[in-house]
Amino acid sequence: MLSPYSTKALSILLELLPDLAPLVRMEQDHFELTQVGPAGWELMVSSAEEEVTVYFADHHRHFGWHEGDPADDAADAAAYIRSLRAGELGVLVWYEGTKLVSSWTIDATESPVPSTWFQRWWRRKQTCVIKKWAE
Repeated sequence: MLSPYSTKALSILLELLPDLAPLVRMEQDHFELTQVGPAGWELMVSSAEEEVTVYFADHHRHFGWHEGDPADDAADAAAYIRSLRAGELGVLVWYEGTKLVSSWTIDATESPVPSTWFQRWWRRKQTCVIKKWAE
């Protein structure tokens, strides 16, 4: 049975993004859902404890953390998912060879090139990839 937090978060999430309903899997006290975008990157959403976590490609973001309001957390997660799916956001992933170094969400218009000489020097042995919902 879902926890009270997960029950409320899922209700709000599906109210805002009803197309996700067929993808939901109920686990013991939390929910999970997985969807693959047109570019092949996986989007996963899960609840646990007092947070909703959205995973996309090589990045994840927490909504709520501790003592979160499930309605606010789910609404924030839904807005984030909408922005990813609309192409407004992407994930910038840095690799050294094939090893993941770091990742974060960027605005679709943001340049992945580090702005200072020190940042460029720091990343000199690394490559970056911008992962979007649809390429």
